[in-house]
Amino acid sequence: MKKILSLFCFFTISLIFSQQIEVRDNKYYVNDALVYKHEITKTLAANPEALQLYKKSRTKESVGGLLLGGGIGLIIGDVVKGLVSDVDYPSGFTYVGAGLIGVSIPVLSGRTRMRAKSIELYNESVKDNSNSLGYQFDMKVITNSNGIGLNITF
Repeated sequence: MKKILSLFCFFTISLIFSQQIEVRDNKYYVNDALVYKHEITKTLAANPEALQLYKKSRTKESVGGLLLGGGIGLIIGDVVKGLVSDVDYPSGFTYVGAGLIGVSIPVLSGRTRMRAKSIELYNESVKDNSNSLGYQFDMKVITNSNGIGLNITF
């Protein structure tokens, strides 16, 4: 029983990493099941190059969003300060905020291409692994009223 259970776990784990990732409406799907952004790194762990590109795109998204938010915040804060007090409106905060917004644009521009390339790299590696032996096979877990079964089709 231990051997059967460990063999079943081995096949299940190997199938988890061999599923292709599909992107629809900026959401990730593996076998038509929604996978959240923080869980996609576990799937991409099978391909280190794809995982590195994905993490780099997430970093660019975070840094670019921080720069954009900071720039907008500085500009809005300076506008409010100019409306409430007798200080001249375009002060240094407005120019610094505009500079931060300008810097955030190139930082944010390449993140979607990086993310798409990482998913593409992973999907290509999965295709290569599935046909490495020259056999097409399908493995399914079947449940019914009689119990649980394993269906392997070559």
